[in-house]
Amino acid sequence: MRKLLTIGFIFMLIFSQSLKAQQPHMTDELREARLDSLLNEVIFDDDELSFLFGVKKSFQFLYFRSSFDSRTFFAGREIGVQQHNLSGQLYYLHSKGFYAGVSGAWYSQLDPGYRTTILTGGYSNSLKKMDFFRYRFSYDYFLFNNDDPEFDPLYSSALNAGITLKSKSLGTRFDAYFLLGDDVGTSLSWDAFAYLDLVRLGTYDQIRLEPEVSLYFGSELVEYQLNEVIIDPVTNIGYDYYFEDAFGLMNLQLQLPLNIKYKRFDFEAAWIYNLPQTMGDGISYDESSFFRLSLGYILSL
Repeated sequence: MRKLLTIGFIFMLIFSQSLKAQQPHMTDELREARLDSLLNEVIFDDDELSFLFGVKKSFQFLYFRSSFDSRTFFAGREIGVQQHNLSGQLYYLHSKGFYAGVSGAWYSQLDPGYRTTILTGGYSNSLKKMDFFRYRFSYDYFLFNNDDPEFDPLYSSALNAGITLKSKSLGTRFDAYFLLGDDVGTSLSWDAFAYLDLVRLGTYDQIRLEPEVSLYFGSELVEYQLNEVIIDPVTNIGYDYYFEDAFGLMNLQLQLPLNIKYKRFDFEAAWIYNLPQTMGDGISYDESSFFRLSLGYILSL
């Protein structure tokens, strides 16, 4: 099983202030994207799950998962310095495609560290006579844990939709995320992945590599250079740049996960490498990497 989120910065001082102000929204969107990928790709697209449940025509189960990330990123931009995070999910799923659940995460450098609970409901299925094609959609509602009277979350819920094309060893997926609230945030992601079996321990138990390449598209406030200096008539200050929201490629991510399935457990150790992209002229981002460890368990009902 596998696991698979709009920021622009001006000068270094503004960069740090903006990052601190947007951390709750960035981490919520990041986690939302990962959860959507986890539930729909890891569970419903697993062709061998029926064997685990005795080849039943339909079945239902609970899925528990806990993950640790050695560093925290949004679109390849690091949130905090060496900030790590822990997340947990509990979901009810039916083989017909319906699911509902709750998830949350703790971040080492945020205050409070645990700030958001996500309630999710969704549906995923394949087309008749076209099992290689899957579609999905879900709705998420955010519950915030913050006693600050000045805290005003930008987003309160999200709609997600996507499709997957997959064979036994190769696949690609496309997802769209729409964050809703006082503003509307949109992001897109495209992934290509493969399954490389290393050791087969039985019908379901196995050890395999699951390499993946992901492209993340979103919006950020970017700086553009002007051809000439413009003088502000009020302040008499000259500017040779301006800022504008732009939508485009924000990150290219490479993942190399080692996945171990044994009975009802799945364990994943992944090395993840970010190649952040920017649409503006004023700043660039360093390439970065981090590790992720995950442990999941399925309980049949």
